[in-house]
Amino acid sequence: MYGNQGSVRGWLLTVTRNLVIDEVRGARLRHETVGAEHQDAAQADHSDAVLTSIQVRGLLRQLSQEHREVLVHTYLWGRTVQETAEILGVPPGTVKSRQHYALKSLHTRAITAGR
Repeated sequence: MYGNQGSVRGWLLTVTRNLVIDEVRGARLRHETVGAEHQDAAQADHSDAVLTSIQVRGLLRQLSQEHREVLVHTYLWGRTVQETAEILGVPPGTVKSRQHYALKSLHTRAITAGR
């Protein structure tokens, strides 16, 4: 029926082999294409984080240098009270006191700003 053109089985194996090679070499395996399931995915909105960052910076600017310095060391840079005290050259109790009053001031100002 097919004469000397080869068998259907051989043709089918060749086609299957080529499909597998195309799949392995294809962009889908390398995740280069965006699938339909990802096209409608919601993108993260960072506007709240940006707004909060701006507000925090504004509130920090209203603090005294000593209070701001303590908060930057302890909260932003993750230092302990002892480390901060050594860096600033003040007793640990002073660092704790400044931290307490700085946070209290920030809290009060944040509440007032929210009205």
